[in-house]
Amino acid sequence: MSKEKKRLDIGVNPLDAEKKASLTNRILVAFAMLAVIIPCVILGGYFFFFLIFAAAVLAIYEFIHAPRKKYRWYVWMIVYASTLGFIYWAILKWNVDAYLSDRANYVFSPENNYRSLFISIYGIAIEMGLLFFCAVAHEDFSIYDIAYLFLMSVLIGIGMQSLLYVRYLPFEEFASAGYDTSTKSFAFWGSLVYFFFVELTTIMTDTWAYFVGVFFGKHKMNPRVSPKKTWEGFFGGWILGGLTGLAFAMINDACGRPLLPSMRIFGEGSQWWWAVLLSFSLPLTSTLGDLSFSFVKRHFGIKDYSKIFGAHGGMLDRADSIIFSTIFAGIMAVFVSGGWNVIA
Repeated sequence: MSKEKKRLDIGVNPLDAEKKASLTNRILVAFAMLAVIIPCVILGGYFFFFLIFAAAVLAIYEFIHAPRKKYRWYVWMIVYASTLGFIYWAILKWNVDAYLSDRANYVFSPENNYRSLFISIYGIAIEMGLLFFCAVAHEDFSIYDIAYLFLMSVLIGIGMQSLLYVRYLPFEEFASAGYDTSTKSFAFWGSLVYFFFVELTTIMTDTWAYFVGVFFGKHKMNPRVSPKKTWEGFFGGWILGGLTGLAFAMINDACGRPLLPSMRIFGEGSQWWWAVLLSFSLPLTSTLGDLSFSFVKRHFGIKDYSKIFGAHGGMLDRADSIIFSTIFAGIMAVFVSGGWNVIA
C-alpha cells in the first residue's frame, strides 16, 4: 500500500472541473489579448505608445483600488499624474533635446533618441511632498498610504517606462552601431528581437511554471504569499523558460538578428554570456515580480487586482512578472550598451 501510494504521489495530478474551466478560460482570454497586443508591439511607434498608456491607466486604477479604501479625488489625480509622468517624462526629455539641437529637421517621435531609463527627481520630490501634504491635512491618510502609493507609483512608472525603453532602444543602439534602421525589415523585426526575447522568456517561464505546477506540483513554495505556487513549478519555469529564451536568442542571432549589437552570440565580437545570463536571470526576476505583487494582494486580502481579464485577473495580475523582468532587462541593456561607463 505504501509503495502504491508513493507511486501515486509522484504521478501526474488529475484535472478537476474547476481546473479545466480555468485552463480553458485562460487560453481563450490569452489569445484575445495577444490579438490586440502583438500588432501594437510589431507596429511600434504610436501604436505601442498608446498600448502602454492604456495598460498604465488600468494598472494605476488597480493599485489605488487594491486597499479598498476610499481615497479623495485629488489623491487619485496626484498618483495618476505622477505615475504617467514617470513613464513618459523620458520621451519628452529626449525629444526636447533633439528639437533644441536641430530645430529645422526635428520631427517628434516616441522611439527616436531613446537613450536610457530616466525618472525625474523633480517628479519624485513633487509626488512625495503632495502625499505628505495629504497626510497632514487628513487624519485618515496615514504614513502607510504614503508609502504604499508612492512605492507603487514609482514601481509602475519604472516598469512601464522599461517596456517603452526595451521596445524603442534598438533604434538608437543599432543606428549607433552602423546598422540601417530605416528599413521596414528592421522596424518590424530587427527592433523587436530584444523585446520579444524578454517578453517571450517571461511569458514562457510563467506558462511552463503553471503547467508543471498543475500536473506535477506537490511541494508548496510559499503558501503565505502564493498558495498555489509549487517548487516543481518554479524549477520547471526557470529551466524551461530560460532554455526557451536562449533558443530564441540563438536562432535570431544565427539569422543575423542579434538581441542588441553589444549582445552578439555568434561571429566576431561575440559576447554570448550576456544571452545566457539574461536567459536564466529573467525567469528569476519574473518570479520575484509575481511573488511581490501576490504579496501585496495577500496583504489587502484580495485574490485579483481586478476581473477585467477573467481567470487571468487584472492588468497587474498579468503584468506583474513582466514589470520586474523588463526593468531588469532595461537595466542590463543600459549597463552592457554603455560599456559599464554609466557607473562612473
